Parts: sequence; structure tokens; C-alpha cells
Amino acid sequence: MKVELRFDTRIVNEPAITSVALEKGVLLNILRAQVDEHGGRVLLEIPDDRVDEVVEAFERRGVKAYRRTLVEINDRCISCGHCITLCPVEALYRDELELTVRVDADKCIQCGRCVDACPMRAIILLI
Repeated sequence: MKVELRFDTRIVNEPAITSVALEKGVLLNILRAQVDEHGGRVLLEIPDDRVDEVVEAFERRGVKAYRRTLVEINDRCISCGHCITLCPVEALYRDELELTVRVDADKCIQCGRCVDACPMRAIILLI
């Protein structure tokens, strides 16, 4: 499962991700990170069967963890497919039955290419 972590200035200089990985004995995959001296956001992939305990360990350290869908396509979408062609992980696809564009949340890495590509501004990154 993908989880976004948010660090504030108090925590940004601590090895929170490494500490939790070692404490819990779990492999954490960093999909995206934006960290500076003011804080940071990290998109992690955590094994589904370990999410609750790993999130709890981060929260004990003062790290905020968010579990939710990463991207939303609203009703302004005209199903042109621009976003589909630019997605590096093939998270976007055309639902041939409903003739709409859909997102596979398990694949999405929140790179934002789809947002920039959409002529209708119908795609929103939620985190």
C-alpha cells in the first residue's frame, strides 16, 4: 500500500524511515521524496500486511502518515487519452466498457505528468 509521510522541521534531520524499517524488520520502498530543511513529503510503498504497524511506528515519531487515493479524475475529463500516453508506470488506462479514463491507484507514483498533460485540468493529485 502507498502511504504519504509528512515531516516537519523537528523531524526532517532524523533518520525516521531507516529507524522504522530496522525496528519493524520491513522493507520500505521510497517511490518519491521531496525533503529540505523545512520539512518533507515522502511517498512510500509498504507491504499490505504490515501497513498498520509501520504507520503506527511513524506516528510515534511525530511523522504524519496518510493512506488514501493519490489521484482523482473529475467529470471534466473528455477521455482524450493524453494522460495515458505520458504515464511512466501505466497507472492510467481507458475503461473500454464505460469509455472513460481510470486510475490504478496501486500503480500510481504521483509524478504529476498526467496533471500537466490534461487539457481540461480534470486530474487532481490529492496528496
